[in-house]
Amino acid sequence: MTRETIYATIFTFWSNLTVGGSPAFKLATRKLKMWEDVEPEDQPALLQLQRRETVERPRGLPAKWTLSLDLYLYVHTNANNDPDIVPSQLFNPLMDAIEVAMVVDDVSNNAVTLGGIVSHCFIDGAVEIFEGNLGDQLVAIIPITVVVP
Repeated sequence: MTRETIYATIFTFWSNLTVGGSPAFKLATRKLKMWEDVEPEDQPALLQLQRRETVERPRGLPAKWTLSLDLYLYVHTNANNDPDIVPSQLFNPLMDAIEVAMVVDDVSNNAVTLGGIVSHCFIDGAVEIFEGNLGDQLVAIIPITVVVP
């Protein structure tokens, strides 16, 4: 399996998420944009960014590649116009949908393989959340690690 197949499949996996039976994201892209370049009506938006690849080559064993990527979530909150809006209440269902989608499909190894295309895919580390309480824009960065067999 090629890198592009893996990254494209991962992107399709995330971009097809639903919340309450509706698409979770109005815009999904693999091209990173600044939040001010994504129109409010195109949010919530999901952006996938390839960050890093590392390889381990243990003697006598095949190479193990680890791919690191970030998911950026942009949510226009309209909190400036409505003091009753709590920005995190708009973000939390999206984060829940991402976590719930990560269903273990290799029970014997307790791994999310995305249908067998990777050895394991998981949220790895701190999720950075800039809630936007002083404006209309919430931004979250979710670190994802993918281990390729």
